[in-house]
Amino acid sequence: MALDFLTLYIVILLNSLTVSVIWAAVSYVYRSFITARIWLAGCLLSVIGGAVLSLQGNEGALVPAIVGNGFVIFGFCLFWVGVRHFYGAGGGWKSSVAITIVSMLCMVAAFESWNWRNVVYATAQSVPMLLAAIFLLRRPERKLGDWIAAAAMLIGVAGHAVETALNFALMGGYTDRSFYNVVESYALLCVIFSGVVWNFGFVVMAMDRLRDEVAALASKDALTGLPNRRLFLERLAAEVMRSGRTGRPFAVFIIDLDLFKEINDEHGHAAGDDALRHLAHILSSHLRPTDFPARYGGDEFCAVLPETTAAQAKSCASALVEAVRSQPWRWQGRSFPLSVSLGAAVWSKASPTQPESLMEQADQALYAVKKRGRNGCEVFSPALAQSDAA
Repeated sequence: MALDFLTLYIVILLNSLTVSVIWAAVSYVYRSFITARIWLAGCLLSVIGGAVLSLQGNEGALVPAIVGNGFVIFGFCLFWVGVRHFYGAGGGWKSSVAITIVSMLCMVAAFESWNWRNVVYATAQSVPMLLAAIFLLRRPERKLGDWIAAAAMLIGVAGHAVETALNFALMGGYTDRSFYNVVESYALLCVIFSGVVWNFGFVVMAMDRLRDEVAALASKDALTGLPNRRLFLERLAAEVMRSGRTGRPFAVFIIDLDLFKEINDEHGHAAGDDALRHLAHILSSHLRPTDFPARYGGDEFCAVLPETTAAQAKSCASALVEAVRSQPWRWQGRSFPLSVSLGAAVWSKASPTQPESLMEQADQALYAVKKRGRNGCEVFSPALAQSDAA
């Protein structure tokens, strides 16, 4: 039994309208999520296209057929544009306009041939779906949402491929109109279904992105962009466990920006924030790629340095202190010298230490530097602990 094409066009309209409501809600709640607006525009264009197509009836009238499919084709192109935008690739706008214009011109030229008209419809709608699916499948790290969206789009392309093959078969006399109507209506229904599924895939992609952003907010310091205290303590605990298995040493740094209160008092808190960002940049630039700097709180920074002996820790600490000293902080067109006090502690197989004890040792070393007048570094040693006790 063939499905009524007028009914199918109305289903396209209602389906697109439903998905539009979803993307409108996402766009309203997450206003910085620009991709949602692009996908919303694609859905709305499909709604408009479905409304216009419903006016042509089962036989098809020229203006609503051309205009309606033009809206739908450009809407499909926006799904591809949105996928590119979601992953930072950009572009696709000019190609989408070109695809739509060329498709509409081909539809006008082929309108007198009912079969060729359907071939153009199917091909034009398949192109952006295929481009989006290829883009998603070529990504090096594909997540579940990528697979869902790409698979659904390929199903849609397959539905259009069946429709195209049927039109060629009908023109070649290999099938009759009644069989064509039955199969084509279900092929179109397959395309409609795929649209629901690929939008669900987009929603999963968006959920993954928003979840990653929330995780980043929970683990990164908003001011400096460095990992925060919670993530640092997790990394420190993991490094203690790793070194416990391998027996290899690692170092912990605690770094204080000297005279930070004076910066805030003399220049304001905005200046203090900028000085902290300056220090964070120096730490990120001068530590090794394998090291793990973090903002511990206030003007205090920390770092975990894997595979680091006491001698290496001393050398790296001295280099950091010198880097801060030699790179003045600039504020409102003026340069201001900065300095730091740095305390270090080293985990070793000979004297394995828990994270809390390592932090206490690094803090003792930091206190020793401050007692000497700041602007320097110290690595914790048993002799240092004895002098503090005395």
